Amino acid sequence: LWTGCMMRDIMLKAKPKNAARFVWMEGGDNPANGPYGTSVRLCWVMDPERSIMLAYKQNGSFLSPDHGRPFRAIIPGVIGGRSVKWLKKIIISDVPSNNWYHYFDNRVLPTMVTPEEAKKNKQWWKDERYALYDMAVQSAIWKPSNNETVAVSGEDDDNTVSVSGYASNGAGVRVGRVEVSLDKGRTWKLADIDYPEDRYREAGHIKLFGGLVNVCDRMSCLCWCFWKISIPKKELLVAKDIVVRAMDERMCIQPRDMYWNVTSMMNNWWYRVAIRKDGPNVIRFEHPVLANKKGG
Repeated sequence: LWTGCMMRDIMLKAKPKNAARFVWMEGGDNPANGPYGTSVRLCWVMDPERSIMLAYKQNGSFLSPDHGRPFRAIIPGVIGGRSVKWLKKIIISDVPSNNWYHYFDNRVLPTMVTPEEAKKNKQWWKDERYALYDMAVQSAIWKPSNNETVAVSGEDDDNTVSVSGYASNGAGVRVGRVEVSLDKGRTWKLADIDYPEDRYREAGHIKLFGGLVNVCDRMSCLCWCFWKISIPKKELLVAKDIVVRAMDERMCIQPRDMYWNVTSMMNNWWYRVAIRKDGPNVIRFEHPVLANKKGG
């Protein structure tokens, strides 16, 4: 949880002119191409549902240096590169930021743009239509974990295995459903979803970590949700993998295939866990990626 002030309140005091469209932010760091900077739309900053803020605490403690001390921007539901750390400057402008990192980072160029073309023609990077802001709907499996095994007595085994994970989305749009497939997407099973953020919403205004929790003031969903489904062991015994996909309330759904682009960003295709047979009645689960340096 973050503690700070809403950037909207600062803008209300600044009274932007009618032509203002963007909020530039610049950090106090000094990487190879100058201080890191980027921008977001002013209308987002002014929208209470977006909950864009300037934070000075994380989980009740003052920000550590690597998390942006003394101040940083927090822009929920948006690619992390827009939440500028070590914030030292805010500018209101009628155009997007001209910072080097705003142009050449966090972009999803058209799939036909090759690495050679992207390197040769810098105008691809300066087209604001290709700038990455809101995250896409996403889901993943965390249980069964990698290399976890399950003993199955045979086709008549009526016991189940709990399969669970998380789902998230951008722009404050709620994840509306999570579905699991055991036949590579031909048929699907509907999972149950838990939204922990709603418990803060139901609690009303409460004080926590030196600030006032304001989740009840908005309808937007800015946090992960968690899903779970029980699958019969006998179905897992004959399956090749477990596939999960999520859909948000706008009916935007995770695609089956990736969208190739030179930065490899914003790819949210189905998450897949392989099922290996370690004997006639033992199955083992293998994840494609792991949260460490070991291979998946």
